[in-house]
Amino acid sequence: MLELGSDVRRTLPVITLPGSGKRIASFVMLGDVGLNEACARLLVERLREEDLLSRFDMLAAIEAKGITLVHETAKRLQHPYFVVIRKSVKKYMVDPLTCPVESITSEGRQMLVLDGRDRERIRNKRICLIEDVIATGGSVRAAQGLVEAAGAELVLIATVLLKGDFDDPRLVFIHRPPM
Repeated sequence: MLELGSDVRRTLPVITLPGSGKRIASFVMLGDVGLNEACARLLVERLREEDLLSRFDMLAAIEAKGITLVHETAKRLQHPYFVVIRKSVKKYMVDPLTCPVESITSEGRQMLVLDGRDRERIRNKRICLIEDVIATGGSVRAAQGLVEAAGAELVLIATVLLKGDFDDPRLVFIHRPPM
C-alpha cells in the first residue's frame, strides 16, 4: 500500500522485471486522474514549503508517465506551457536533439528527444523536471543533457517517488519507500 497523504492511497502490484529478476512496485499514474491531481498538489505544496517556485521558469517532463503529472502541476502553478521530452523522433519534429538512455523499466536502449521548437522555447530558461518515479536517475541525467544542449539549465528535479539511491542537491520528492 502506498500512502501519500490521507486522500492518496494506492495498492501497487509488485512485478518481476524480465531478464534481471529484480522485483519492483509498479507505480503507474497514467489514467488515474485522482492520483495525478493529488500528486501534483503535493509536489506544488513541497515546492512552496521549500520556497523553490522562483527558482525555475518552465516545467518539463519525460514521456510518457510524467506527462499527466506535469500537466496537472502546470495547471496548479498557472504555467501556460511545459515541454515534453519524447522517447522517439517524430516526423513533425524540426531539428531534434537526441540522447541515448537506458532505464530499468524499459527493454533495451532508448532515445530521449527534444524537438527543435521546444529547444527554442527553453533556451536561456531555468527548468524544473517533473517525474513520476526516479530509481537510478539515468533518464534524469539524459534529460539534463538535452536541456543543457538546448541552452537551458536544469535547476530542480521534482518527483513523486524516489525508489533508488539517486541523490542530487536539486532533488525534491514526496515519498521514498523503504529499501
